Amino acid sequence: MTRYFPLVSALVCCYVVAVIAVLGSGVLTEESALIVDDAAQLISGSGATIACWWRARHNHGGQRHWRVLLGLGTAGWTAGMAVWAWFRTFADTPLPSPSLADVGFLTLPVFALPALLVFAEDGRPVRGITARSARAAARTRAVLVLDGLIVTGSLFLLTWATALGAVVSSGAPTALGFVVAVAYPVTDLVLVVIVVLLASFRRARNSLRLLLLGSGLIALSVSDSIFAYLVSSGAASMNPLFDAGFVAGPALIALAAIVPDDHEAASGHEWRERTVDWAHLMLPYLPLMVAASYTTVKTVLGAGTDDLEVVGVFLLFVLVVLRQLVTLIDNAKLLEKVRNTQEDLAHQASHDPLTGLANRTLLYERLHDSITRNSRTHYPFGLLYLDLDGFKAVNDTFGHSAGDALLRAVADRLRECVRTADTVARLGGDEFAVLVATERRQESELVGGRVLAALQRPFTVEGRSHTIGGSLGIVHCPVDEEISAQTLLHHADAAMYATKQRRKQRGGGTPPQGTAPADDEPADDEPAGAGAVEEGTIRAAPPVHDEPPDTEAHSVHDGPTAPDGPAVPDNPNVPDDGISLHN
Repeated sequence: MTRYFPLVSALVCCYVVAVIAVLGSGVLTEESALIVDDAAQLISGSGATIACWWRARHNHGGQRHWRVLLGLGTAGWTAGMAVWAWFRTFADTPLPSPSLADVGFLTLPVFALPALLVFAEDGRPVRGITARSARAAARTRAVLVLDGLIVTGSLFLLTWATALGAVVSSGAPTALGFVVAVAYPVTDLVLVVIVVLLASFRRARNSLRLLLLGSGLIALSVSDSIFAYLVSSGAASMNPLFDAGFVAGPALIALAAIVPDDHEAASGHEWRERTVDWAHLMLPYLPLMVAASYTTVKTVLGAGTDDLEVVGVFLLFVLVVLRQLVTLIDNAKLLEKVRNTQEDLAHQASHDPLTGLANRTLLYERLHDSITRNSRTHYPFGLLYLDLDGFKAVNDTFGHSAGDALLRAVADRLRECVRTADTVARLGGDEFAVLVATERRQESELVGGRVLAALQRPFTVEGRSHTIGGSLGIVHCPVDEEISAQTLLHHADAAMYATKQRRKQRGGGTPPQGTAPADDEPADDEPAGAGAVEEGTIRAAPPVHDEPPDTEAHSVHDGPTAPDGPAVPDNPNVPDDGISLHN
């Protein structure tokens, strides 16, 4: 069927256009026009019934069910059309209503409504109205309800202004005639509302099928409304051109039933997907625009509007305002969510995921800013480079989870040693850096002392106590020369390494409990034994290196720090952590 569908579609379109052209040309007599009109409607209705049932035999599930239901509706409509044709041709009744024909005609909406509901199950929600949380689901339901009310209200207002209002105001000779006359616009209104809502909120698996099916039902509804208006106004006959919907509607339904399942518009183009989604989202407002335009034109031409139309327009205005308020709230929440997501992404990009400290990238940015500010205002700052001693033994012996917990504990203590303006960063592994923003050079050394004092306290990790140490290097940004953030960090690293090397050269001492090295000389990643804190001051320009014994360096043993030295706690229990200074 896929191969022949274009040819069949072309033939059906030619048939519909030819019938309408002949009926509107005026070349036929009134009697001949009625015969051609009735015959064309019977052919269209029979074709729709045959197409629905024939294709239903080759499908299953929902695809089968909606075709069967719609076939029943078109069969009843065709039977009503046969009765109608008999009345008009043999009984000489131009508008036979109410009659048995009305029973057949009203069969179509009775079966078309469940058919549309089954058809809707085959689609998926339109992108942009799908909720992903409970609160979003509540807002989505509110939007759907408001859009549904706007569509229903707009179509009802349009139906009332065109046919239903005239039918109600004109009345009918009998109560049955009034019920039948009102039934047509009401059932047509329900079908059109379902079609518009289906097209607005559900994206059919086959968009062409939905287009043909919806167009066919809307065409039938338009002609039905015209018929109801003519009957209520007491017209003696109906122009055959007004029956165009009765000819085209079933023909379009027949095409919708035979559309191949694989006849779907090519996807994969993002711009096409966005265009379709925008069309779905804007569709609920199309009936509103049509109803508003019709009411405006009617008022301008002096036709006037009744009280129901005025109330309807006001209620539609209120619904639109509420819809926009919900949209504004939804957009505000969406913007807040996007902003929070951006902040989270920015934080993840600039912070260490394990400890939450600044990472190397953020440290470089703040170092660059501090260097730039220093070159303009001579605002000094210090940089500390810390390498943990004894961490590797904990990590290798007790596992990575214990090592990660220890690093988080170290990060917490480092935060306690600095001020809010300072930056603590994890450079990787067990290496950390502290950017000390201060006008006093001694502040960097005070922070270094607090860091070493904090590290001497045992850490409790997973129920075990661990004692580690640290090697610390401190540099200050030079005032009279240009330097990059990478170079300054390299100098701090070199100063830390000088501390570690001097400790190795000195040797001796007893390592803290639980972290003893395997040989007599302390390893790079293990704490030195308890003893005095060594201070070395290297005044040579970078790069940093160890000076001969005759440089300005001295040791402080069990006593207060030298007046011009760093403020390191005078505590014999502090591990032998050196502070290598570079000016």
